[in-house]
Amino acid sequence: MKILPVFLPQRGCKNRCIFCSQQAITGLEKPLGFEELDELARKYSNTAGRFEIAFYGGTFTAMDGHEQVRYLQWASRYVKSGVCTGIRLSTRPDEIDEPRVKILKENGVSFVELGVQSFDDEVLKLNRRGYTSADVYRACEILKKHGIDFGVHLMVGLVGDESSKDILSARQAVEVGSKSCRVHPTLVLKDSPLEVLYRLGEYTPMDLETAIDVCSDMVSILEGHGVRVIRLGLYVPLELLKNVVAGPLHPRLGELVRTRLVEKVFNFLNASAVVHTHRESSWVSSLDVPKFEGAEFGFIVKESFVPWQSSLRLYAESILQGVIQCSKN
Repeated sequence: MKILPVFLPQRGCKNRCIFCSQQAITGLEKPLGFEELDELARKYSNTAGRFEIAFYGGTFTAMDGHEQVRYLQWASRYVKSGVCTGIRLSTRPDEIDEPRVKILKENGVSFVELGVQSFDDEVLKLNRRGYTSADVYRACEILKKHGIDFGVHLMVGLVGDESSKDILSARQAVEVGSKSCRVHPTLVLKDSPLEVLYRLGEYTPMDLETAIDVCSDMVSILEGHGVRVIRLGLYVPLELLKNVVAGPLHPRLGELVRTRLVEKVFNFLNASAVVHTHRESSWVSSLDVPKFEGAEFGFIVKESFVPWQSSLRLYAESILQGVIQCSKN
């Protein structure tokens, strides 16, 4: 389903996270007015057909209650007209509670994206997130109680981060019941507090190869356990690329991550060939391994076909066991 993003830069945000610079990636200093949003929705419906409306860029549930309702009532008009199929929004885990979730439920919100970033408390603290993993678990339970599906947003390469922490965050995203996940490597954005640390030499961004490697293992854990990864890498419009100071930015990051993952699983299984459908062609085209198109994605192992999902689950379990074992030593 296509999504019409409505950006509410910094709306409701009570603190500034170390990596944040909304204007740098959206180009917006303030939200569009309702007349402008109506025009945007009309144009989008003419080209995209039916769509979901998503409120991004701020902490939606931390906005004034009346302001939340105004935006939700605006969106619900398009739901009632049949053009919009649902309403989703992004917010912080610590801005979720029973009264606020009831407002969302009463006004037709079907999906909430939680800006978790990491389940590691030390990483959360160093990046000035202002909440702990306990707040994340509590938010997820409240959303499940009220029948609202949710996804989580995870970042890699944050201040104080390690690949093992990223792997464990992916596992915890599965455990809390997340339906989807966005994963992106940390970028140093212009005018963010992180840029200051970078300029002082106190923060080193993750390099592209490491980002691809870590993200591919996270995807194996997430999708191997039924959590759909809906985005890999932060989308930055072409005209705003100048605002990315440093970090592993690549226009085809998602494809590179999935190609690396296919290669890893192929080697893990000691497979003799990759079988792919048309959908996976771009993932396997650059791999120097035997491959051919078939009816289902998977691998040939000892002359038998092993489906992708089964292969992914096996590889993911091996990754998790390795990380857990290292953490015990």
